[in-house]
Amino acid sequence: MLTLASFLLWIITLSVVHTFMVKHECMNNPRRLYSSINDSKRAGSEGYSVLRQPVQWDPNSDPTFEAPSSLQADESRENVDWLNQRAERYSKNIKLPEASGAIKKTKKIIENSADLDLFQRTLETLDYPIVLNALRTECSTRPGRDFVESASKPQNAKHDNKSSKKSNPKNNKIPIELLHAYEPLTASSYEGAKERYSAVEEMRLLMDWQSDLLRDAYYRNRQGYKQDLGPPPMGGMTFDLAEYLQFADDGNVLEGPEILEIATMMDGIEEILLWGKGLQNVETESVEFIELPKFCDCMKLNVTLQELLHKAFEKGGKLNGKTFPLVGELRSKVKMFKSDILSSLDDLISDPSISSKLALESGGPTYSEINGRIVIPIDLKYNKASLGIVHDTSRSGKTVFIEPTEIVGKTNELRQAEAELRMEEARVWRSLTEQILQNRVELEASSAAVGQLDLVMARLALGNKWGGVIPTVEQEGIISLRDAKHPVLLLREVENIVGSDIDLGANDNQGLVLTGPNSGGKTVILKLLGLMALMARNGIPVPAERESPTHVPRIDFFDPVLADIGDLQSVGGDLSTFSGHMLVCREVLASSGRNALVLMDELGSGTDPSQGVAIAQALLEALVDTGARCAITTHYMELKQLAASDNRFDVAGMQFVGGRPTYKLLMGTVGESFALAVAERFQLPQKVLDRANELLDQETRQMGDLILELENQKAVVDAQVEGLAEKKREMESLKQEMAKQQQKLEAKQLSARRDEAQKFAKKLEEKEQILEDVLEQLKKDPSRRLVAKSWDNIKFTKRDALNEAENVPSVLRAKAEKEAARAEEVGELIPLAEMREMPKINVGD
Repeated sequence: MLTLASFLLWIITLSVVHTFMVKHECMNNPRRLYSSINDSKRAGSEGYSVLRQPVQWDPNSDPTFEAPSSLQADESRENVDWLNQRAERYSKNIKLPEASGAIKKTKKIIENSADLDLFQRTLETLDYPIVLNALRTECSTRPGRDFVESASKPQNAKHDNKSSKKSNPKNNKIPIELLHAYEPLTASSYEGAKERYSAVEEMRLLMDWQSDLLRDAYYRNRQGYKQDLGPPPMGGMTFDLAEYLQFADDGNVLEGPEILEIATMMDGIEEILLWGKGLQNVETESVEFIELPKFCDCMKLNVTLQELLHKAFEKGGKLNGKTFPLVGELRSKVKMFKSDILSSLDDLISDPSISSKLALESGGPTYSEINGRIVIPIDLKYNKASLGIVHDTSRSGKTVFIEPTEIVGKTNELRQAEAELRMEEARVWRSLTEQILQNRVELEASSAAVGQLDLVMARLALGNKWGGVIPTVEQEGIISLRDAKHPVLLLREVENIVGSDIDLGANDNQGLVLTGPNSGGKTVILKLLGLMALMARNGIPVPAERESPTHVPRIDFFDPVLADIGDLQSVGGDLSTFSGHMLVCREVLASSGRNALVLMDELGSGTDPSQGVAIAQALLEALVDTGARCAITTHYMELKQLAASDNRFDVAGMQFVGGRPTYKLLMGTVGESFALAVAERFQLPQKVLDRANELLDQETRQMGDLILELENQKAVVDAQVEGLAEKKREMESLKQEMAKQQQKLEAKQLSARRDEAQKFAKKLEEKEQILEDVLEQLKKDPSRRLVAKSWDNIKFTKRDALNEAENVPSVLRAKAEKEAARAEEVGELIPLAEMREMPKINVGD
């Protein structure tokens, strides 16, 4: 080991000595310094080389430096991968949830209940990610989209909703007054669901341009101008503040464009704050904004920081020398040094003792720049004249490039000033980033509040897409909707979607048994119930009929929503269809309780029918005993008859007419499975169908025929009822049309009377003018003759006025009606001569 160490020491010593000798030789022979450099690498164009470049000094322009990469003052500790990190940050792609195709079934091996995420399975089997993706698409801000993405996480996170709110990674404690800005998409109480719907209703009023309720409402924008009070002024910004803050959290310095983007976001927040004040200033008895101003109350703005960020930069994104005086002072100092150096060079070049030594035969530039130091070309034979420091030599070796001694000291002073400027600018950059981080709690809360407003608009926009209605929300476990349609089918633009009337939870009805044929729509209704419950918790208007005098749409708060739809089986895990259902049932029973909504497809299937139906009924009874609301689909006759023996259950059937399903739910009816009819519709061989019909027992066959006949009769009655309802609607429409025509006629008559009155008044004015003329004449000449003449004129004027009054159309009509009535009365009188029995008339009768 000692021998090896000695050998290495000897090698290092030789290397140092060799380097010293080469350096000493290069001092006397500059050609030796660059002889080892490949000519192709040193080659340039227009008299320049790789080392020698044109002088870029402009004494009239401020020097520019890159912003420091790290918040640490020691530049040597900067992350060498900083550029890669920044490029990666800008180029990363955010994967969106898929909105098409059926949700893939869960197929992983389940060995125990801990492997079963029942809540996530519920979301997937209900196709709820498709609804969430549609809602996310309607969001225009990054915080709004983040709230939606958080809702797609497992639903059992509801127990952690309060703790799972987004918080500052550096300061986990958020002030109580700002917590409302971090409310998750999904409500954890029925009060929360009502608040979300109230916010949507307030936003609907703001976005209703045809409403007169806010005709005079306004707010003053940042420029002080009046703006009509409408939706929040987002300004097209995404308010993606989290990305910048996270980048700074990693110890990086924010650059000019990023800081200016934050300043622009702060301007947007200020505009929304002014808009919020406009909401609070609305003074009408019928309109009061409560929920939307709560989000504005969570927006806090540091005006001093906002002004600083705006004044921090000049055009081009460089730091403002007026805002930061020391930066401006050092820039002036650098420019002064540059100007002095260039002036000295000009004087030096014009000196004959120097100009005669210049090597300008090749037509190269008078002076150039090497590593920030200016050099001039000197003929090699004058190299011994000690004109300055040699920095380079030409490829031919006939020219050396020397930094004149007269500017060496000045250039050193310039470099010192530039170093001071670089350090001061770095300090300012770091200070700006640190001040932003110091205000991060308020900035993040304000950004989150903007996301909440964006989320309210997204809820409204999605609801408007499918004609959504805001239901009443309570906590009594009731769902009551008319003409409810499946939202996923609406998003997929399926044609001729059939709406259904659904009632669950009313009149002590805790369970709903859905019956009917395969492919008849039972599972669609089951999913519809779950989707409606989840959408109500998220404050999304649901696709159903609006409120009417006879019905108020209602979806109560359900927590949790649990669904067992589809198979959960695994060959490797020895898990059959029935075993999978039993595993889910066990977890459902453990998680259900009051306010829970449980949805189970084909409960008790996959095993012996007699045992399966017994287990299914026992599970249903156990579920309702916990206070939960449940809905199941079944083909078991025993479960179909459950509603008759237990008033806690109700039954509904999918309509089947003419051998085909209509996909319409009929409450209070039992739907036959119609297995043979479905098989026939799917073109099973007729021989097989006939044999299957023969194998049915007489009672089952008669029951099926009876139910089919009843279904057909009910369809006829429903068609007649619908026809009568249509006639009634036509009559109502005709009645309304007649009322409108009557109003138009009355308005026309009133207008005619006004015209008559105006004409008559004008004529009276003319007669009045005549009388005034007569009085004027009497005043001037009150003679008897003139009085008599005037009296005649007055009588003529009175007669004309009476005639005019009698000839008014309305007066003529009234007179004609009066004469007609009198003629009718006279026509009913009988002359005394024609009376058979003369009445006895006494004097005085």
